[in-house]
Amino acid sequence: MQPDTVNHHLRRRAALALPALVLLLATGCGGSSSKPSVCDQRDAVKSSVNDLLGVNPVSDGMDAVRAKLAAVNQSVKSLASAAGDQYQPQISALQTSLKTLTSQVDALGSSPSASGLAAIPASAQQVAKDFTALTSAIGSAC
Repeated sequence: MQPDTVNHHLRRRAALALPALVLLLATGCGGSSSKPSVCDQRDAVKSSVNDLLGVNPVSDGMDAVRAKLAAVNQSVKSLASAAGDQYQPQISALQTSLKTLTSQVDALGSSPSASGLAAIPASAQQVAKDFTALTSAIGSAC
């Protein structure tokens, strides 16, 4: 395969991995109208993730992806604040994996390299795994 073909293939894989991550993050438990603040903040994380899902890295560009990813980071910070120490291990794990993914996306620049794109799917899967663990921990409270 020629370098341009490999780079295109990896860009396509990264573009496909992002929506898969978002779908995994967007799942979670439902809630009632009299739910704790942590549930509202969890819902805000899901909403920011849905916004991220609406971004197409190819047509909207990497800056749009970065902006939506920053919104996800902010909503996770708000969730951490609302939760206090109650779900700290799960929130800490999510923040760490999200920080890794954000750093990798930021490092891609406007013309992502094949090697940079190759790391995105594994990081995205870790974020999804950590969000699922947090959602499970919060589960019965909502």
